[in-house]
Amino acid sequence: MPERSATPPVLHAPGSAPDEVVQDIAAVTRALVLPPLRSAVQGLHPDLARLCGYHFGWSDLRGRPTGTEDAGKLVRARVALLAAAAAGADPVAAVSGAVAVELVHNFSLLHDDIMDADERRRGRATAWSAFGIPGAVLGGDALTALALRQLTTVPGEAGRTAVTMLVDTLHEMIHGQAADLALDRIPGSKVTYRHYVDASYKTTALLSAACGIGAVLGGASGELVDLLHRTAGDVGLAWQIANDVEDIWGDPVVTGKRAFSDLRLGKKTLPVIAALRSGTDEGDRLAGLLMSAGAEKEEPELLLQADLIEAAGGRRHAEELSNRHLRGSLNDLAGSLPPTAARDELIRLFRFIVTRAK
Repeated sequence: MPERSATPPVLHAPGSAPDEVVQDIAAVTRALVLPPLRSAVQGLHPDLARLCGYHFGWSDLRGRPTGTEDAGKLVRARVALLAAAAAGADPVAAVSGAVAVELVHNFSLLHDDIMDADERRRGRATAWSAFGIPGAVLGGDALTALALRQLTTVPGEAGRTAVTMLVDTLHEMIHGQAADLALDRIPGSKVTYRHYVDASYKTTALLSAACGIGAVLGGASGELVDLLHRTAGDVGLAWQIANDVEDIWGDPVVTGKRAFSDLRLGKKTLPVIAALRSGTDEGDRLAGLLMSAGAEKEEPELLLQADLIEAAGGRRHAEELSNRHLRGSLNDLAGSLPPTAARDELIRLFRFIVTRAK
């Protein structure tokens, strides 16, 4: 794993957003982001608007309203608004960026569900299983185009920088997805942490972009934009690693996934890689099991794999690495940004998405 960079200089934002705004950032985000998000989706071809509206949870299979404003947790949108506030701007300055990153996030979900053959999302049939693969692919493409459109309306250098950052992010996400597919083909004896970091771009890149674009639209200096973009990426990596641990050992009631979900798919997540590279007998036994494993894995085999990973130190290493990346990022933010409500809420949100601890 790459080492974190040296402690950055202290940065000074030109002001701070009102405390009452950022401390109720979840409600503020829904109020600011949902209307333009829904408006953008409704402007698509009627068939795509129905599919995407269903995917977001706003309508049923026939396009009839569900009476809910559900569009997920809008975590990335919240990050964008808080980054703008940390730069001293009113969060409304980053609404177009917040909408854009949520559209890109949902593009990735539509395509990921197809690639992973997932038939359920948020307790309902996934878009591809309900509407067909061609429609879901096109729906994802449409959301990407909508995301770029949000930022092309932003005038001046800020708009150009935000568009460039989003295009670069799309490139990184696609690179990460390709690396993730390649990871499945790499033998356990040759897989490295670098392979894992490359694959993690499929999730970390968008969190970085949410923070960076929010800062750009909030009028932040280049130095502040770089700080927020980098620290959000480290938080994203901590989040991905924490998810890897949770997918193996988490409580299905909490995670909403089957126990050992990644092991069932044969995924080389960080705990697995750490175990394989541990040089222990348990790691060698795990490698043998992975080489001989059939398509369908029974519960006893999955439990044995999880026990071997833990005995080889894979779980401990993953948890320590996730904590290190999170702690370093939060320390950078606390030490480099002025003590405003926006900074504190951003730190609180980052800690929550990795640890679930409020």
